[in-house]
Amino acid sequence: MQKNNTRSSILSAAVSLFSQRGYDGVSMKKIAQAVNISAPALYNHFKDKQSIYNAAVADSFENKAQPLQQALSGNDKPIVRLQRFITSLCKSLADDPEFRRLVQRELLDEDEERLRHLAEDIFAPLFENMMDLLSELKPAADTHMLAVIIIGMVLKPYEFNSLGCFLSGSLSKHNNPVYISQQVMELLDSYLGET
Repeated sequence: MQKNNTRSSILSAAVSLFSQRGYDGVSMKKIAQAVNISAPALYNHFKDKQSIYNAAVADSFENKAQPLQQALSGNDKPIVRLQRFITSLCKSLADDPEFRRLVQRELLDEDEERLRHLAEDIFAPLFENMMDLLSELKPAADTHMLAVIIIGMVLKPYEFNSLGCFLSGSLSKHNNPVYISQQVMELLDSYLGET
C-alpha cells in the first residue's frame, strides 16, 4: 500500500515539475526532493527520468480519457456527442492547468521521441474515435485535420488567457468551460451544416 502511495506521490510531483520546468529542467534528484525521498529510493520505483515522465503523463491523462471517450460514444446524434466531447475537453483543461501546461511544453520542446510517445501511446485511441465521429458528421471532410482544428480551438483560449485577460472586451465568462465549448460549437455549426 505504501509503495503505491509513494508511486502516486512521485507521479503527482513529476507532472507538477515537468509542467513548470519542462522535461530538460527536471532531474531525478529534483523529483526525489519533491517527494521527500532519496534519489536511490526513487530508482526503486522508476529506472530513469523518461520512465517517470511516461508514467506521469499516462497517469495524468488516464483520468481525463474515460469521460472524453464516454462523451464520444453512445446512441445520441453525432452533433450531440461532439458537443459533449468539446464541453468535457474544456472542463478537463480548465480543471487541470498542470496537465495543460505539460502538453504545451511538449509541443514547444518538439522532442520527437516524447511527442511520438504522447501521440501513439496516450492520445491515439481518443483521437481515432474523434475522427470516426467527425466522419459521421461530415463524411467528405479531412477528419484528421478537422480533429486537429477542433482541439486547437479548444486549447487556444486556455493558452492565450494569461494575455487575453488584459485585452479589451475580456470578460470573466471567457474562462468558463461551458461558454468556451458553446463558442467553439457555434463556429463549427456553420461548417458542419445541418446535422
